[in-house]
Amino acid sequence: MPPLAEYHGPDTQGPLLSRYEALLALTEQMLTLAADHAWDELIAVEGDYVSQVAALDSVAFDSAALDSPAPDGTAPMASLDANERQRLGALLEAILVNDLALREKLVHRRDELGELLKVSRNQQDLHRAYAGGRVVNAGTRFRRETP
Repeated sequence: MPPLAEYHGPDTQGPLLSRYEALLALTEQMLTLAADHAWDELIAVEGDYVSQVAALDSVAFDSAALDSPAPDGTAPMASLDANERQRLGALLEAILVNDLALREKLVHRRDELGELLKVSRNQQDLHRAYAGGRVVNAGTRFRRETP
């Protein structure tokens, strides 16, 4: 996926909407990776997502970077027509829905990892308690002498 600043697919709605469509595609990709338990790949894509959101945030209010700023100097999003605003709202809603689903998957994964760590700690504690780092030969201590 190209960086958002370079994303210009068939663009009839303007680069701002294209950027949000690219973000939506990234969230969908991240959900797929989480469902497939591809955690390393998810982390890489999430890094791209975060950097593209930061880039979008800086571009969203830079009127020189968008089509044409509103004549009254308002934020470029204010210059979107009703259809574009509706599309932007739908994109934002879909991104937020995906974000919530992804967070739920990540919390579930965090809980799984916590359980694995707990089991590992318990095993270490048992090993230390019973072995103490050395082998104890109880036979010499508790041997019965026969008459």
